[in-house]
Parts: sequence; structure tokens; C-alpha cells
Amino acid sequence: MFATFIDWEFEDMDGAPDIARGMWPMMQAAGATSFRATQTGQNTVRTMLTWPDSETAQAAIEKMRATALEKMPGKVVSTTAGAIMVDLS
Repeated sequence: MFATFIDWEFEDMDGAPDIARGMWPMMQAAGATSFRATQTGQNTVRTMLTWPDSETAQAAIEKMRATALEKMPGKVVSTTAGAIMVDLS
């Protein structure tokens, strides 16, 4: 399993949950197995997507970022990714 993390800053947070829910089917179609978003500040969010492997994630993530920013004005603040070391869910 592989995870990607993106820190976002949006101009307006009001529509963020609905946009995330609306994008989930596209994320699943690209191979994502789970999605979580945590509001980390007034206008900031950290997202975590899990994928079966790095190759699947890397093939899809740029399109996911671009689509999200088309739907909701903002910017990517930082990104990171890596193999999931422990999963206790």
C-alpha cells in the first residue's frame, strides 16, 4: 500500500466537503482505495489518499490535483508520499 499527502490552501472552504465527495468516484476509478481530508486551519486542508502501489498513485495524482484546483480556487502548499509502514485500521 502507498499513500499520498497534499497540503492545500483554499480561498473559501465552504464547498470543500462537497467537492471532495464529488471527486471520490474519479479517485476510485484511478485506483485510490481510500480518501481522508483533515481541516488543519481556517483555509487549509491535508488530504491522504491510499493506493495499491506507487505506480498507480504516480499515474493519477497530477490529474487529481489539477481537477481539484479547477473545481475550487486555491493552491497546493506541499506534498509527500510513501509506502504505508503500519496500518492498524
